[in-house]
Amino acid sequence: MALPDPPQAILTEPVTDGTAWVAADLPVPEGVLRELTPTHLREVEALVQALRAGTYPLDADRAVWRALAYDTMPELSALGHEMAHRTETHIGTAVLRGLPVADLAPAEVRGLYRALGAVMGTAVSQNAAGEFVADVRDYGSGGLDDSAVRGHQTSSALRFHSDDGDLALLLCVRPAENGGTSLIASAMTIYNELLKRAPELLGLYYNGFVYENRGEEDPPAYRNAVFGYYHGQLTCRYFLRDYVDTAWTKTSVPVSDLERHALDLFEGLAAEPGAATEYPLRSGDLQLVNNNVVVHARRSFTDAHDGGRKRLLLRQWVNLDGGREFPTTLCRHRYGMKKRRDVRG
Repeated sequence: MALPDPPQAILTEPVTDGTAWVAADLPVPEGVLRELTPTHLREVEALVQALRAGTYPLDADRAVWRALAYDTMPELSALGHEMAHRTETHIGTAVLRGLPVADLAPAEVRGLYRALGAVMGTAVSQNAAGEFVADVRDYGSGGLDDSAVRGHQTSSALRFHSDDGDLALLLCVRPAENGGTSLIASAMTIYNELLKRAPELLGLYYNGFVYENRGEEDPPAYRNAVFGYYHGQLTCRYFLRDYVDTAWTKTSVPVSDLERHALDLFEGLAAEPGAATEYPLRSGDLQLVNNNVVVHARRSFTDAHDGGRKRLLLRQWVNLDGGREFPTTLCRHRYGMKKRRDVRG
């Protein structure tokens, strides 16, 4: 549940647990990599047979999808749940590799993906259409300098950022012809560097920045903190810088020089050589990104000319069972975006 915003302490000691890391600390670029076994693949086939025999809307209650997952895929469901919750206390990211997306119909891919998300957490709406599963692809609408475009709708590079739910789940159905590699950096390591290099700016990050809402909800702009320290846990939410850069069009208040310096510093620390890990997602990869402890970015990409081979990822935002508590000032849309009455979806 959402908490009121209490007087907030600022963490003045570095984070020393497994959530603070640099790329050289990781055993593989993906951080944690688990590949599907023959048993898992047989379980996926059982789930697909159940999908073909019944009706399971993507917006059905989580309990429906979770029961289906555990009934048909007990071992894979247990693995997915364990991987998701380990991101809270380990490095904040993992990849489940080998989902047979090329062998399934599009609706079956989405059903499998929704079921796996349901064992990991509670999915939340990502837009005013009320979508629990959103397509991440080039919508042909241009870049993020256009206030009508959101990050998942463009082929442009995406800066380091967080998403709204505790966990972002990205399923690669088809990779790009060129580019589109994924970068992930520890937000806890960034915080430790800020403590050393610019502790005088910490209050600014805790107070946050004003972001444009990109037409999804009212009000058209809102303030969101980057860091919050609650119940002994440091949590990060660093949303796309582009949404700060355009917020003045809604508020008529320009971003100050000090704010720009703080934003540049955060992103510069994430992009320092050796800070972030980088790797391409393969078809059938399910990437887990814990928005509480890491930030992620993406290189720009170019698509194949054949429409059937264009890059397509599916995205869910889920909140972990028994997850950490913090107020909405740290993440306005943690529990989803409100569906508009005039939007059908």
